[in-house]
Amino acid sequence: MSCSGKTTFAKKLVDYTYHCFDLYFKWALIEALGVSIQANFQHIQKICNSDKFVLDGWHLADQEGKYLPDNSVVYVIYAKYDQIISQYRVDVLDHEQHRIMYRQWYDIDYKKLKARYFFNNGEEFTETDYATFRFITGP
Repeated sequence: MSCSGKTTFAKKLVDYTYHCFDLYFKWALIEALGVSIQANFQHIQKICNSDKFVLDGWHLADQEGKYLPDNSVVYVIYAKYDQIISQYRVDVLDHEQHRIMYRQWYDIDYKKLKARYFFNNGEEFTETDYATFRFITGP
């Protein structure tokens, strides 16, 4: 989810090779030419081949984690909805206009992915558990 702090968190992992998902995922080729999403995922799998890497971002098309790079650990970086939209560079005229996307990201069954959860309160990241994640991101 945009503005949840995932890039800030990723950059704190200084011993890891940083990879930006949006840089490697060929959005324009998929949207304009119909290039395979799976082929893009496989391309990213090949790039993230070091022992210690962080991949900043992923795509809702792979909610099961089928195409995650080998030995990946999913870190869910989350924040309250109001905090996220307050950071957008463009004014949010309808407070609820981004709620659908927020729900799409946070309604994924991350338990299946054996995820770790980190709450961004705007000043620091705190590791939490699944119940806390659900409580904060709930309806």
